[in-house]
Amino acid sequence: MQPEQNCPNCGALIGTGEPGLPVVTCGFCHSLLSKAGDQLSKVGEAGRVPFDVSPIQIGTRLSVGGVRGEIVGRERWAYDGGFWNEWLLQFPNGEAFWVAEESGSYMVMKEVEATTEEAASLERAYQKGREAMGEQIWIDGTPHFLADTKTVRCIAVEGSLPHIIAADQPRFSIDLRTKKGSVVTFQVDRDGHSLWRGSYYLLADLEPANLRRFDHWSAPSFEVAG
Repeated sequence: MQPEQNCPNCGALIGTGEPGLPVVTCGFCHSLLSKAGDQLSKVGEAGRVPFDVSPIQIGTRLSVGGVRGEIVGRERWAYDGGFWNEWLLQFPNGEAFWVAEESGSYMVMKEVEATTEEAASLERAYQKGREAMGEQIWIDGTPHFLADTKTVRCIAVEGSLPHIIAADQPRFSIDLRTKKGSVVTFQVDRDGHSLWRGSYYLLADLEPANLRRFDHWSAPSFEVAG
């Protein structure tokens, strides 16, 4: 069970989040809080996560590569054409993945280091914007084709997080795909750039436990006990 203390903004008693993750949100006043030792300080607004019908929630457990982890945080992103959730999946050894959920598909992503040449190619594509659509960029020895570019913004966050990201923070995103369906995402925001490698899964493949419950909705047959 998480230790508790009072939110420095509204005074509500809240959990102090997951060990090793420096940011937590207040579920009462929706403040974004930074942790420094035993102290919490407000660093921004977390926003309000709008209602959706995602089967995932904080506390859902998923398996990736045979290792069991737990969802401890969420970022809600939007762009002109829609929105999606990114869930933070943390493992007992401290390793973490992001699980991007959109239209019933789940992409499990992990940050990877770009080589100097890869970073230069991706930066050029970023500068071109949508003019770079369809271009081929080699990443880790494999040709990837630029499938989408868009400006997105974080509209709300909740739970424990590895970084400070306030509501309405913008980000430029480039999605690249291989012919076999693997995905790489290059992101640029005020904190710099990052490269993420991902693979798509069905929810059943992730062996979920503790899924969210809805009235008049039966738990899926593939949900596991723990």
